[in-house]
Amino acid sequence: MKAIVINDFGGPEQLQLVERPMPPITDDQVLVAVHVAAVNPIDWRIRKGQLKDFVPYEFPAIMGREVSGVVARVGAAVQDFKVGDAVFGFLQQRLMHWGGYAQFVPVEAAKLAHKPANLSFEQVAALPVAGHTAWQGLFEVAQLKPGEVVLITGAAGGVGSLAVQLACDAGATVIASASPANHAFLRSLGATLVVDYQALDFAATVAAQFPAGVDVIFAAFAGVSLQGCAPLVHAGTRIVLLSPVATEQDMHIGPVTSQLLIARADGPQLARIAELAAQGRLRPQIGPVLPLEQAARAHEMSETHHTRGKILLRVAPDDPA
Repeated sequence: MKAIVINDFGGPEQLQLVERPMPPITDDQVLVAVHVAAVNPIDWRIRKGQLKDFVPYEFPAIMGREVSGVVARVGAAVQDFKVGDAVFGFLQQRLMHWGGYAQFVPVEAAKLAHKPANLSFEQVAALPVAGHTAWQGLFEVAQLKPGEVVLITGAAGGVGSLAVQLACDAGATVIASASPANHAFLRSLGATLVVDYQALDFAATVAAQFPAGVDVIFAAFAGVSLQGCAPLVHAGTRIVLLSPVATEQDMHIGPVTSQLLIARADGPQLARIAELAAQGRLRPQIGPVLPLEQAARAHEMSETHHTRGKILLRVAPDDPA
C-alpha cells in the first residue's frame, strides 16, 4: 500500500511517499480503507520530535491520527462494524507506526463511529480530533453550563470553530478570539462577541460587555499566552489548556490554576458529535484538500496557523457515499 512515512524527526522533507506492507489487525480492530486523512498541528509537532517523550514511535512511522473510509476487514471480536461500513475516527495510537496517511490503517473498533449518510468523507474526517477536544474540554473538564460565559481563544481554527458551535448549541454565551479576518466567520457560527486577542485593549473590550468576567476560558490555540485574560478571571473561572503543548506560564492565571486536557478517542461520543453535524447543528470547517503525495505541503500550511478549517489529504478517489 502507499503511505507517507518518516524515518527520522525533522522538517517537512522527512515526509516520504513509499510502499509499505498491509498492516495486521488484532481481534478488537478493523482495517479501514482510507478515503480521507486529516492533518492536525500535533502531526507536525510529532514530525519535528517535539513530542517524542509523550508519543511512543517506531520508524518507519506512518503519520496521521484521524481518518474516514470504509471497513475492509474486521477482527474476530468486533461486533459493531462489518466490511463495507463507512466509518471515521481518531486513531490515538499507543505506538506511532501505522498511521492514517496511508491507503489502509488498523483502528480499534471502540474508537470508530459510523459515518452519517448525509455527511461526506471530508466532513467527517474533520470531526474526530477537533470534536473530541472541544467536547471534552468544554463539557467534561470545564463542566460548561447553559447561561455561562465562555471565552474561546484560537476560535477560527479546527478545534476552536467546533468549540464555538458546541458552546452555543449548549446555551452558553460565547466570546470568540481570532484575527480580524475571521470575525465575520465567527459571528456566523453564533459568537456573541468577537475580539482580537492581540489588541492592547482586548481585556477592556470584553470587560465592557461582561464586567463580571468569564466562567470558562478554553484555549484552543496554545501559541499565545493567556496572561492578558487575568482581568477577566474570577475564583470560579475554569481554564482549559491543551496538553502537552500548554506553556508553564499559563498554568496559573489570576487566582485560578488551569486544567490540562489530553483528548481521548471515544467512538460513542464521536457518534453523538456526528449526529449534531448530521442535524445541521454543527458545521465541520473544511480547509484545503490535497492529494496524499502533498503531505509535506499540508504540514507547511498547518505550521503557518493561518489556514481556516481542517487541512485534509485525499487518499482514495472522491466518493459521494
